Amino acid sequence: MKNAAKTLVVLSLGLAACTAFAAGKVVLYSSNNVDTLKIVTDGFEKKYPDIKVSVVRDGTGSLMKRIKAESKNPMGDIFWSGGLSTIDQFTAFQEPYTNKETKAVPSGFRDPAGHWLGTNQHVAVLLVNTSALPKGAKVPSTWKELADPIWKGNVIAPDPAKSGTSYSTLFGLREVVGDDIFKKIVGNMVIAGSSSGAYEGPARGEFAVGITMEYAGSEYIEGGTKNLKLVYPSEGTMTMPEGMFILKGAKNLENAKKLYDYISSRDTQVDLFKKTFRRPLRTDIDAKKYSSLPSIGKIKIHAVDPKSSGDKRDAFLKDFAKIARAAKSGK
Repeated sequence: MKNAAKTLVVLSLGLAACTAFAAGKVVLYSSNNVDTLKIVTDGFEKKYPDIKVSVVRDGTGSLMKRIKAESKNPMGDIFWSGGLSTIDQFTAFQEPYTNKETKAVPSGFRDPAGHWLGTNQHVAVLLVNTSALPKGAKVPSTWKELADPIWKGNVIAPDPAKSGTSYSTLFGLREVVGDDIFKKIVGNMVIAGSSSGAYEGPARGEFAVGITMEYAGSEYIEGGTKNLKLVYPSEGTMTMPEGMFILKGAKNLENAKKLYDYISSRDTQVDLFKKTFRRPLRTDIDAKKYSSLPSIGKIKIHAVDPKSSGDKRDAFLKDFAKIARAAKSGK
């Protein structure tokens, strides 16, 4: 599933620009994985056979830069899905739109002026391989346990300078456990160059614990990988809400609205949750009804203030790198 990106034809920006401005087209910019995108585009085109979805896939940061650069002549029509704290910084390039699905999303996850709408949220977890635990260790139930020297080299996490979800998780972790415990946990970590390393490592038995996202661990567990367990630390864990918006000046505006309606609908959100474990933000979807995952209300959440995390990003990353270097050198 992780390598499926190579099998799907993703249109380049130039091709999308050449083909998408005619009737019956819509250009979707997205940072989602290929499997998630295919579920949505296949379903949408089945419902609207006269509308072809052209996908331009890249990281959220890269797409935001592209949207800004193209603002006088938009090449895309709709963006889905990036962190709300990120997309909220680009409201000047968004076309306000409110549909009937909006009321199902809590007010804190939708823009008051209708610029963007939250669709789902990721939950930070510990992905534990029970067969790879260091001698004498038990499955951790808290963040603080990872500060014990027994976990040195047995915990892997993505580099927060490269992964937005890892940054949000580790920023929140420091708030939860305090500076002293945080330094000890970071000192025990192996830093992965990409987000995938934090779930692939434990899945292969190379690490006992991965600090990763719930959906990624669930894919392995539901796929039959043995000895894996999701742990929601009892002190509280972090969530990363994501959303979408229509580009200001979209050339296929009406089709973009249809795709926006389709993605935000209850049926689509349920389908995505059942197939990809993406937790919907809609209040009318109960996770327990569609999977073995706990309802969000049963998980203790530590709320990270997006403005604070944004303002302190540079300082945090500088401190994190310093701690990681010191741990690596043994100082």
